[in-house]
Amino acid sequence: MQVLLVNARRSSYSGESISAPQIGLLSIAATLRAGTFHRTEGVDVKYIDDQLFVLDRPLAPPSAFLAGNQPDIVGVQALTSSLKNGLRLVAETRALRPNALTVLGGVGATPVARQLIEADAVDVVVRGEGEYAFSHIVSEWGRHGRANFGKIRGIAFRDEDGNVVETPMGPQIQALDVLPMPARDLADMDHYRTISRGRSGNVITSRGCSYACAYCYSKHQWGVGQRRHSAQRVVAEIRELIEIYGFDRIRIEDDDFVEDVDRMKALCAAIEESGLEGKFEWEAKARPDLIDDDMARMLRKSGCFRLLVGVETLDWTLLKKLGRPVKVEVTERALGTLTRAGIGVQATMILGIPGETDEAMRATLTWLQARLGKNTHDIVSPCFFVPFHAEVEKDMAKRVKFTLETTDTDCFTGHIPVTSSDGASVEELWKIYDDMKPARRGGKYEKVAYLAPLDEVQRRLGLAEAVTGGPQPTAPLIPEVQ
Repeated sequence: MQVLLVNARRSSYSGESISAPQIGLLSIAATLRAGTFHRTEGVDVKYIDDQLFVLDRPLAPPSAFLAGNQPDIVGVQALTSSLKNGLRLVAETRALRPNALTVLGGVGATPVARQLIEADAVDVVVRGEGEYAFSHIVSEWGRHGRANFGKIRGIAFRDEDGNVVETPMGPQIQALDVLPMPARDLADMDHYRTISRGRSGNVITSRGCSYACAYCYSKHQWGVGQRRHSAQRVVAEIRELIEIYGFDRIRIEDDDFVEDVDRMKALCAAIEESGLEGKFEWEAKARPDLIDDDMARMLRKSGCFRLLVGVETLDWTLLKKLGRPVKVEVTERALGTLTRAGIGVQATMILGIPGETDEAMRATLTWLQARLGKNTHDIVSPCFFVPFHAEVEKDMAKRVKFTLETTDTDCFTGHIPVTSSDGASVEELWKIYDDMKPARRGGKYEKVAYLAPLDEVQRRLGLAEAVTGGPQPTAPLIPEVQ
């Protein structure tokens, strides 16, 4: 039985030309090959990144991923901004491989699982964490077809009588080390590294977060609380990236790397003892209220060159409303601590938090720029508020008033405004976006991050006269990391 796992390309409004391996899909692939949860050993698994077609073959049809394959199951991973493209991949699969089972999962699919099944857009939707549910689907499909799908937890599907069924959510994988290492051998790691050595050596060392910021979808996708890999397992993945795939920079994708201080210390110690110290540098994410001098020194010694620190806004009243009560002086102290330790800062902020004014947003930008810049890795990384998940929209609506200006999920990227409020209109949000364009900063917002445009990424890959399709954002706001 052949299973294709496909990462759907993001919409052209994302400004996102930098690709990295989709670790969730590679984890599912490894789980299938190992038969970790169900009888799936011997399944022929392939991983395809539709996002790379944007770079290599911009005008390739959605069906390009099927070339040379005869899949029995096609599993597509979709973010909110890639949901429509994911559905196009499903439609192409159904047209060309009508007997294949189509499965959709990811943050984009989970909150609209029932609607997708009701619309007959896909055969099965996996809700939340994917390894256990998807491997159960593969096992059942290969032996009994749809007959036992009702026993699979955490999915939505239409049963043999035509009824839409949503099964109870399955148990979370608590001991993450039970998962085999992601099947990076299925991905073209050299290709990824050529695109971006900074973002492509990615590792996930934990899932979830114990905090409850209203604007974040993490708790709705992963559940409240954080589950972690052991320090030994993390070092094994880092070693693989360095020694087998040639990376010298690692990006830890966790929601909050330093939430468990004891585990963080154990990981730093394990890196020092591994013989890998000095062979790579790494970056991660951290809340400002968790950072202190001892932590910063330890992180820097083990190779941390930058932390992504969520600042979001300096408005204390709004932060309290949104479940993130971090005072300005705490954030300022954290930034100073990292500067003294020689660690760069990627300071994130949210533009268009409902109720925040244009003046307040610009004050946060100016405040951040005045406190960054001493380190070559210091950047300010703004994005627009987007209710990526239906539960986020509900939670935010209970706390602050805003208007959702579009329901087109292609626009839900963080790179363009999709909401407005009494604090700032859409026109005001577009104006601040325009002022942050590299060509128009005029010394005002010099530390604002940017992405290399598509043609620059294609130049790195040696692609001559690449043809692009669709609207190309002119001022992407997520940092380019070489």
